[in-house]
Amino acid sequence: MSGQALRDLNTLPGSERKNESSSKGIMKPFTEKTNGNLDNWQRQNPASLSSTSINEGEAGNNGVEVGASEVEYIESENLTDLEDVDMSLKTLLAGLDSKDWVLVCEALNNVRRLSIFHKEAMLEMLENVILLIVKSLKSPRSAICKTAIMTSEDIFNAYNDHIIDSVDPLLVQLLLKSSQDKRFVCEAAEKALIAMTTWVSPALLLPKLHPYLKHKNPRIRAKASMCFCQSVPRMVREWKESMLMGLIN
Repeated sequence: MSGQALRDLNTLPGSERKNESSSKGIMKPFTEKTNGNLDNWQRQNPASLSSTSINEGEAGNNGVEVGASEVEYIESENLTDLEDVDMSLKTLLAGLDSKDWVLVCEALNNVRRLSIFHKEAMLEMLENVILLIVKSLKSPRSAICKTAIMTSEDIFNAYNDHIIDSVDPLLVQLLLKSSQDKRFVCEAAEKALIAMTTWVSPALLLPKLHPYLKHKNPRIRAKASMCFCQSVPRMVREWKESMLMGLIN
């Protein structure tokens, strides 16, 4: 397990509170400004009401996020294939690293599509893609964070043991997100952790989980224990199957 991963966990309380307080702190001026001009804005822009929204009460760098596109959280089974795979691959890393949060979410969904429909095409750049997914997991913007969590789940489903060398930063962020108070983020992170224990070999995953079983944060310990308990029976089952095949052969 990387030292950076442990440092991320140990600095959780301060950073999480800072993000939460920052988000709350900028809502008041935005609300006052919007409510005071809402009727005029509606009369001037009647057609735009159905296509624009303020995403989950979050604001941009200037404290106001007017007309931000609403992010749709698409389940994996409802994702469709890309029209231009080559172009998507060429622009993927730039999109993931964009300062435009809407473009980041679109790029994350393209990662999901590539994982499902063209996983071999993204294999060579997978390590760099995972690093940028981790960056999105750390984002204080919930839309980016949840989309990145859903992307992590699809990565586990598609690449299995191929991601084991890059799993440490993903693991620590998913444990953090599954332990926070935002329910929709927490549930998505738990689902991604279950995918990880389902698709990554327990013999490879258990050593990665072990340090978190003694973590000082009880929520982190609980989530790590959940993953551990799901992985151990699978390892025992695989061991029994291997022994049986050895006896048969």
